[in-house]
Amino acid sequence: MRYSYRRGFLWLTVFLLLSLLPLGLALIGPTPEARSFWMEFGVALGFLALAIFGLQSLFSGRFHWIAPTYGMDNIMHFHRKMGLVAFLFVLGHPITLILTDPGFLSYFDPRVNLMRAIALSFVTVAIIGITVTSIWRVAFKLNYEKWRLLHGFLALAIVFVGVVHSIQVGHYLDPLWKKIALAVIMGASMYLVLHTRFVRPWQNKKRPYKIVDVKPERDECYSVTLASEKGRRLTFTPGQFAWITINSSPFTLQQHPFSFASSASDTTVSFTAKSMGDFTGTWKDLKAETTAFLEGPFGSFTPEPDSHLFFVMGGIGITPCMSMLRTMRDRKDTRKATLLYANKNWEGVTFREELEEISREINLKIVHVIEDLPEDEELDGEEGRIDQDMIEKYLPPEPNTYMYFICGPGPLMDVAEVAFHNLGINWRRIYSERFEIV
Repeated sequence: MRYSYRRGFLWLTVFLLLSLLPLGLALIGPTPEARSFWMEFGVALGFLALAIFGLQSLFSGRFHWIAPTYGMDNIMHFHRKMGLVAFLFVLGHPITLILTDPGFLSYFDPRVNLMRAIALSFVTVAIIGITVTSIWRVAFKLNYEKWRLLHGFLALAIVFVGVVHSIQVGHYLDPLWKKIALAVIMGASMYLVLHTRFVRPWQNKKRPYKIVDVKPERDECYSVTLASEKGRRLTFTPGQFAWITINSSPFTLQQHPFSFASSASDTTVSFTAKSMGDFTGTWKDLKAETTAFLEGPFGSFTPEPDSHLFFVMGGIGITPCMSMLRTMRDRKDTRKATLLYANKNWEGVTFREELEEISREINLKIVHVIEDLPEDEELDGEEGRIDQDMIEKYLPPEPNTYMYFICGPGPLMDVAEVAFHNLGINWRRIYSERFEIV
């Protein structure tokens, strides 16, 4: 099911408030034991929040040794949810301590300690800022490039101030080895962020690509084909994606994820996207020989060699499927494949002609599902929207010998995921790619 961030944020807030309710009751005529307990509880929330913020770098740094195991979609959803948890823990940390002992308000008093007050006030604003802009980035009309810079800077600042605050305050880290251990662990976390932002672009600078072709497709989509300047062939598995930078230098804020649309057997790589937004809206104007950089491949939205394939795709979500089908064609793959392909209208079916050609070369069954079909137009497929009954109609006789891939608009994916679950498909054989990475 699709995760609702607003609903999740609301429930987590309610949970935290409810967890603090006993604190309020305990502080009515508190005993020394109660004060001591809630003091330790508040400190524990702070350490937990710092640990979660530190670990977040593992789930946002595009590491190949994590993504294949858990899947990029799962990793990013986990990253967002844990970010909300960390926010609530950070919020609970000072609230609990101040309710237990109002004297902790002095930590925010510049007359007592100016640098400490500035640092803690900054972190408070930073944590609220990083959470709010991540959940409502689109509502704030904050473009991805600026958000990415802000997100990275605030994350580093929060962890740094958190480490300094932990070392300077309290007796919990009095032994020198504890301070060194915390600094090393959190320092490694901060390095992972810097590695993604600076080291990898420096490495990619040695591996430039050139645009060799820009091809218009149906439904205002464009396919961009790139080749390595040094003849290096990028090895990837169909269904994976890469981060693309179209610029003379990789040291730029402009970097976006796109699925490979080309065959894994090609010497070049191609990506297809709909012309919309600040980045893809410029693809139609791209010129040959323009420099680009790729970081990847990433993702585990990939087929196993011994499984038949069942696709539920919508609109431009077809691109990872095209990579799989093109690779099957080039490698003369004999596996069975079924494609339910949903589009608003027949004229906007991207890759329509090529799909027909591929279906004549491999064991592929295509079912076009068109939402708005003119009365005078006939279709060898389905009219309307994909639902559970339609999926069940085309489900193969031995469904668990297939792998199921879902990619497209959110409502379509929600329906398909629930339908496969209700139809008894093993959840380990269902793969979804929402591409809500940013």
